[in-house]
Amino acid sequence: MADDYLWDPRARPDPEIERLEQRLGRYRFEAPASVVALQWEAAARAPRGSFRLSTVYLVVAASLLCACAGALWQMRRVDRPGWAIQRIAGLPVIDAVPVRAEGRLAIGQWLETDRTARATVRVGEIGLVELEPRTRVRLLDTSAGNHRLSLDRGTVHALIWAPPGEFFVETPSSTAIDLGCAYTLQVDQDGNGTIDVTAGWVAFEHRSRESFIPAGARCRTRVGSGPGTPYFAGVPPAFAANLMLVDFGEPARRKVALDDVLAQATRRDAITLWHLLRRVEPGDRSRVFDRLSAFAAPPASVTRAGVVAGDRRMLDAWWDELGLGTTSWWRTWKREWR
Repeated sequence: MADDYLWDPRARPDPEIERLEQRLGRYRFEAPASVVALQWEAAARAPRGSFRLSTVYLVVAASLLCACAGALWQMRRVDRPGWAIQRIAGLPVIDAVPVRAEGRLAIGQWLETDRTARATVRVGEIGLVELEPRTRVRLLDTSAGNHRLSLDRGTVHALIWAPPGEFFVETPSSTAIDLGCAYTLQVDQDGNGTIDVTAGWVAFEHRSRESFIPAGARCRTRVGSGPGTPYFAGVPPAFAANLMLVDFGEPARRKVALDDVLAQATRRDAITLWHLLRRVEPGDRSRVFDRLSAFAAPPASVTRAGVVAGDRRMLDAWWDELGLGTTSWWRTWKREWR
């Protein structure tokens, strides 16, 4: 940086200083010329060293300090961690402040849309989230590798192009963990939700309960229970209804519902049956084992006794035979973000 330019206007401009001047220029104090002239005229008339002259100098110095402090505060406010917001329709609000064109969502702030409003949230440099009407989200974190949003209610469409395990959406019942994907996530007034994956994979997690949802599949989640069993779109309505009973219904109705699910299952439902091996009671796991074996034979290392006992290594080994990729990627990424 050349020091001469700071003191001598005739010196060659320094590019770094010019950029700083342009950035701070919008915060400069534009005092009327008459006011400035009167201040300096008063200073010139005052005897050298008098209190009046010192006071004027102090006032000018204080004004400059205030202007610099205000500029720095504005710069910090503009550059604070947060995500850019773009209004699509209606009038979205950030902490009750309307977003008429563009805005910025800071950590801890709520973004809400009413029955007519829609907005887009830019997730740093890794993706986009679109809010449908009647949606309420809160920004929780913008750290590298830990972009985190809370969905209180409503519907969001997420498109993420970051490496897996960097974007999270927390709901009252489960956390959606992006594995490089596109999906739609809905949460109702009671906190229960549904996720539909359109590309890639999403993991739903609540405590020790996990669901892996590929493109074309859906998974429901309930407060107090966590994620249910994923299933592919296009299954018969009765199949989906019975699966809901197996996941969240009264214990007395689960056994009959499981009977119907097993009877209606096809090869395409192998992912559903695999998840059920960890969801149903140990006494019912043998039946699920037999039905899944009809579509995807277990590898030699997987035994009926081990699966009934809930051996995770055996379950992971069987997953690898379903043609849906290996479980190692999920276990590895999970350890990293844990």
